[in-house]
Amino acid sequence: MVDNRKSGYAARRHGTTRTPLTATVVSTELSTLLAGLGREATARVRRAIRPLGLGAQQYLVLSQLQDLGETSQAELASALGLDPSNLASVAGELVDRGLVDRCRDEADRRRYALTLTPAGTKLLARAAESIGETEHELLASLESDQVSHLVTLLRRLADGIDLCPTADDSSCSE
Repeated sequence: MVDNRKSGYAARRHGTTRTPLTATVVSTELSTLLAGLGREATARVRRAIRPLGLGAQQYLVLSQLQDLGETSQAELASALGLDPSNLASVAGELVDRGLVDRCRDEADRRRYALTLTPAGTKLLARAAESIGETEHELLASLESDQVSHLVTLLRRLADGIDLCPTADDSSCSE
């Protein structure tokens, strides 16, 4: 005899599970949900910034530069967790587009200092607006107090694994 009832997440969601949830099932379901939502959110952000001529790494570099102000390429690479040679090529593309200035560090002529240009700042504002719209669409099924609670919980989780050093860290804010 074939059991045609729903299984997994859909079954639990629709109340048709046959067995009680165990800690392992909940943990696996949570990991699956978080991974799926992460992929979906990332895809939406990439689609939002693509029309602006930005890739994900370029956006992250610009955003981190805005947070840090003038900084060396090495410090920026470290802050982003990027290999310095990879950052150099991304930074070069952004310099060529006039979004970032790169000059020798006055304190140490062997190093390059990077700063965001006014054009880079303007493009980041447009990107933030586009990303905000896509986040609003993603969270449309939640009430505003639920969104606030979700953000609080996600920040707490991020803080717990040092993904974001503190909830007040500007690189972790909306």
